[in-house]
Order: sequence, then structure tokens, then C-alpha cells
Amino acid sequence: MKASMRDPKEVLREADRREIRRYLGYRGREAEPAVEEAIDRCREDLIREAAPRAAYRRFELEKGEDGSLVLIRPEEAGKVEEMRILSRDLARNLEGCLAVYMMAATLGPGPDRLVRRAEILRVSHTVIYQAAGAAMAEAWCDAVNERIREEEKAEGLFLRPRFSPGYGDLPLTCQKDFMRILRMDRDLGIRLSESLLMTPTKSVTAFIGVTDQPGRACLSGCAACGAADCPYRKE
Repeated sequence: MKASMRDPKEVLREADRREIRRYLGYRGREAEPAVEEAIDRCREDLIREAAPRAAYRRFELEKGEDGSLVLIRPEEAGKVEEMRILSRDLARNLEGCLAVYMMAATLGPGPDRLVRRAEILRVSHTVIYQAAGAAMAEAWCDAVNERIREEEKAEGLFLRPRFSPGYGDLPLTCQKDFMRILRMDRDLGIRLSESLLMTPTKSVTAFIGVTDQPGRACLSGCAACGAADCPYRKE
């Protein structure tokens, strides 16, 4: 059963202002009135210019003899191995899972255009566009995640937290597989640099495990990343 998707612009408008402040360095406190006003202006610019899009695919999950995670695409003629990954941290996240989604989501090129324009016309807004864009990208991923969750809930199944390339020991080289499998360049307008960073920059890829075990705790996001000195790390 396909669950309905919320209106993307509504999703962006509801992005958590606390997350925007956190990215700006205001941990657990209000920003100055002038900064709050600038956040409001930049949020409206981003909502107007963003073009949220997403893609995802579900795969059966098996474990290879070498301990690798194997993503399988069922076909009428048999099973096709789509991807093989060696990552202890992702394996912990997906322990007990019977399937996994590959998901990609983007806000499109609009936020990057606003940042480039601000670098010339109003440098003080550059960091606010970046912070608000990051919070909106997270909100958009949450909305896509919720759609997947509703689809699996109808089958009596549950989701694990998203786990992205770059977390823990999951290498960025996985981005090439996301590009190939989800056709990110053709369907989402996402491209990879030589260093495997995505353009548009407000784009996210992630694995999402599917399990019949509700409520199992596992590391994800900042908790799964070893960069303890990251200024954007959640408490």
C-alpha cells in the first residue's frame, strides 16, 4: 500500500526553528531579535526557492559469508545482487532486519542559488541560508521516512533510524551505488563531485532498515559518528 506524501512546502515551513538555531550555534537558547528576523526572511526565501524531491527502493537483506550486507532485488528469474557493503556500524544498525530501503532526498538547486547570491549581496545571510536549509532538508527526509514507515506499518513491520554514508565506518563510496540504483542524476538532479559530495548540497542519502521487532534501540545519526568535536553534533 502506498502512503500519501505531505505537501513538501508545508513540510519545509514546519522545520524546527530550534534546529536552525542549533546549526547557528545557539544551543538551547533564543537568538537575538535581529537574528530571529533574519531567520524568518531566509526561511521564506528557502521555502519559495526549494523544489523537494525524493526517491527510494526496497531490497531484501542477506548476510554474506564475509560478514558483508547484501542487498537483493527479487526478479521472476531469481534473485539479483544489487549491492554489497562491509560496515560494522551499518551492520549493527540493521541487525535483525529482513529488508532495507535506499533513500535519497533533495531540496533542489534553489538553496544553493540563494547562498551564492548572499555571498555577493548580503554575506550575513549566507550562514542562515545554510543553517535553515540543513534543518529543512532534515524535515523533508523525516517526511519521506514517515511515508515509508506508514507503508511498512500496513504490513506489521517497523523501521530503524536512517543511516547515511559517512556515519561511523560506512564509506562515502556508497554514494556511487545510490547514484546508480536510485538514478539520482536523472530523477532527482543530484550529482557527485570527485570527492563524492552531492550537488545540490541540501541532499541526503540513507539506508533504512525494515524489521518485525518494534522499538529496538540502535545507534544512528550523531551517536553513530566518531566526530565528537563536530560543532553541529547533537547533545
